[in-house]
Amino acid sequence: MFSCYIFLSVLSLSGFLGDFHVFGCDENCPDKPVFSPSRLVVEFGTSTSANCSVCREDCLGKFSGLEHSTGRFQKNETTYLWTAEKINTWTSSILCYYNKGKDLQCCSILPIIVYQFPTKVEVGFRNHDGPMLEGQQYQLYCRVEKVAPLRNVIVTLYQGETVLGQYHPKYNNENKPSNMTFMNVFNATKENDGARYKCVARLDLEHDVALNDTISNIVTATVYYKPQLVGPAGGPVSLTVGDPLHLNCSAEGNPRPSVTWILPSAAPSDFHGEVFSVDSVATEHKGQYVCSINNTVGTATVKFYVEVHINYTPIILAAIAALVGLATLTVILLYVHYYRLSRTGEYRLKDVLRFRTPHVALPAGEL
Repeated sequence: MFSCYIFLSVLSLSGFLGDFHVFGCDENCPDKPVFSPSRLVVEFGTSTSANCSVCREDCLGKFSGLEHSTGRFQKNETTYLWTAEKINTWTSSILCYYNKGKDLQCCSILPIIVYQFPTKVEVGFRNHDGPMLEGQQYQLYCRVEKVAPLRNVIVTLYQGETVLGQYHPKYNNENKPSNMTFMNVFNATKENDGARYKCVARLDLEHDVALNDTISNIVTATVYYKPQLVGPAGGPVSLTVGDPLHLNCSAEGNPRPSVTWILPSAAPSDFHGEVFSVDSVATEHKGQYVCSINNTVGTATVKFYVEVHINYTPIILAAIAALVGLATLTVILLYVHYYRLSRTGEYRLKDVLRFRTPHVALPAGEL
């Protein structure tokens, strides 16, 4: 019964043996046929070949054979050479056997993996075109078309050079070319704006085939997000008359935001830039400055409170300097005046007449 079960299993696996000559395969056969190579990995539509050494010595003089679904073979004593000019079926295998005894045979099966690289790999956003909104969820998909076998496909999703996800349907037993789609949740953020995405499909056939990646198109994400301030977040600004004034309302956003200002009524101005500037402030520049940053997603508002003070120190210093100069000039003039009086001996007649002390006449010779 066990031999019959093995035999039926072989028939089920091959699925193509029409005129099958064996009755059952002995699993305990010590001298099984040996295939070289031990398995075949063949691209669909190409040629291939394999040898079967039926036995070392136990099968000499016994009936042997080679069952196959495609191609042809040649026999040389106990060796079979099988060739196929073009593999055009997706399920193939070869069975090599010899008779062991009544209703039993020694046999081996050569598995053949027929593969096909994807005809197309595509990446995109499911049911969505155009810009995305920050904070919303979208589905990013990788679609692989007409690849075989599916169980050997590994699909990798990349953001730039960073792996976001990977899918490997290793339990899928479909041999014919099939399509597959791999979905990945995409959370739209401002950091994703401008990011580039691609998918890479790889047929992992171990060491039988050189690695061959099929790369998808590249899709660039566009994420709309509300304005976000780059400069200071507003607040009080204290200046002195004559100082320069610079109020920074720089912001980033997508779409690019526009900037408008509401200025103090005493300092009217039609200004729409990101940085409001005054080379030399005066007292009329004090007050509240409101910056409004807008795009289609949202609005950000920044308020600045500008205080302009008068610096009295230079005035005080100038007054002190003037007083000191005036005092110095006065002292100099007084000094010059009294110095001249003492050096020239000048006097006034009325001062002499008022002199009451008796005078002594002196001889003319002593004068």
